[in-house]
Amino acid sequence: MEFFTIILEKSSSRQVLPDNFVKMLDGHRPQNMKLRQAGNGLRKLWDVEVVFDTDGSMCLDHGWKQFVRAYDLRHGYFLVFRYDGNATFAVKVFDATMCRRRYQDDDDAGMLCLFFLSIRLCLTPILKKTFLHLARQWEQEQRGLTML
Repeated sequence: MEFFTIILEKSSSRQVLPDNFVKMLDGHRPQNMKLRQAGNGLRKLWDVEVVFDTDGSMCLDHGWKQFVRAYDLRHGYFLVFRYDGNATFAVKVFDATMCRRRYQDDDDAGMLCLFFLSIRLCLTPILKKTFLHLARQWEQEQRGLTML
């Protein structure tokens, strides 16, 4: 299963996972997950504690902040999570240029960046407006949920 999220200021200390992902686990409630930056094989795995809120929301908690710092994840970055079924996520990071971030020992970010650069010229105005609108809408929804 794959899903995406956008880094917001408050998500730097914990990351809420989508409800559909939690449903896919079919009642399994892992205590820990492993994260790895996609494209670097299994060279570096990050242990992250999983917590469940009273409403059933699943969050990446202790260890998430270290992952954020290690990969310099910033407000507005777009992350694609791929779950491998063994309590491990491969995470692809896209920055504000809409290109995948390159990290030391990254195997495949270069080709993705070339692909995005090739379509960027014609789609940038549309994508920027849509991306910012979605980020603002999601942030407003999250604020509304925390006020309940």
